[in-house]
Amino acid sequence: MQRLLVVKNPVSRARRWVKRLNFWYLGARVTKHLGAQQFTAWLLERALRAQPQRQELHLEAGRFYLRLGQLEKAAWHCRRFNPSVNGENFAHWLESTCRAPDGVFLGDRLAMLAVLGNWYLQAGEYRKALECFRQVTGGGRVHATILNNKGLCLLRLGQDEAALAEFRQAAALKVTPEILVNMGLALNRLGRWPEALESYERAQRLRFSSPELLINKGYALFQMRRYEEARLCFEMVRSLSPTDITVLNNLAACYQMAGRFDAAAECYTAALRYFPHDGVLHNNYALCLVRQKAYHEALSHYDRALELDPGSETFLANKAECLTRLGRFDEALAICDLLLRRAPENRFFWGLKADVLAAAGADAEAVEHYNRALGLTG
Repeated sequence: MQRLLVVKNPVSRARRWVKRLNFWYLGARVTKHLGAQQFTAWLLERALRAQPQRQELHLEAGRFYLRLGQLEKAAWHCRRFNPSVNGENFAHWLESTCRAPDGVFLGDRLAMLAVLGNWYLQAGEYRKALECFRQVTGGGRVHATILNNKGLCLLRLGQDEAALAEFRQAAALKVTPEILVNMGLALNRLGRWPEALESYERAQRLRFSSPELLINKGYALFQMRRYEEARLCFEMVRSLSPTDITVLNNLAACYQMAGRFDAAAECYTAALRYFPHDGVLHNNYALCLVRQKAYHEALSHYDRALELDPGSETFLANKAECLTRLGRFDEALAICDLLLRRAPENRFFWGLKADVLAAAGADAEAVEHYNRALGLTG
């Protein structure tokens, strides 16, 4: 039995193919594989201008901008093929898509998770960011940048030892100044000052410098009692950021340790001009004034610090010591009793009260309180 075959008109099929042909899009696909990102973006925009309704073009643009980390542009294009997507729910939609079985339609799932992790990291959503980065490394994508970002999340979450382990692993893959600085910060927080200093100096040997590096290096040097070197670090940063409260406070501390109280006072007064409502600054300035025997002025700053933070035991203890130097023993003892009611097992407070009693001439009582401070009596 013979069968009649009908052949479609090849001319009309060719016309439809030519009509859908978009040379801008073809060029963008080529340049994307060549790594020419800026040119690829320009070609994609021209392709979309020529055929703005083609969903696959918007899908390609969404994938492209996702890989670049430009989430706002990616969201705009993704909405063209999924109207439910908008700027408010894009991160949630992207996260759900990454976990869905058909999520690969957006491209490299692990690359998308890395971009999403960066987004959450910058937004301060450290637990969400950490989860994204863990999925990336769990999927076999172990890059220095991903490990560094995992470390930053852990650092923000207070997991300093775990953060240090991530930074060390990142540095083993690729040593960059940024990773070394982050490693130093973790070591600073762990109190491992010499190792932290070595990390900062390794970063500097790679011709890297930044205010953050100098501040943290200065802090490590200060803890190692290398006050002159620490002062130089803080002075360099102050030349760039003359109103930075951390720099001014730390620089003043260096001057105090060197006995340069006038220079320290200048730093504190400069800081208080910009941050008059910072209790720590008032407290630290008062300590400097006590060293200069300006007790009445110091007391006014302790009072101001306590106005700003009435519950601070440090401020109260320092005020009691200042009152003692002014011979106002009853007021100082009242503060000591308040502190001991709050923390009866605190040996420092027992020692403080003993100092006040000794200064007031109550030697027998002072001895008893010194024994309590040393843990010799119950």
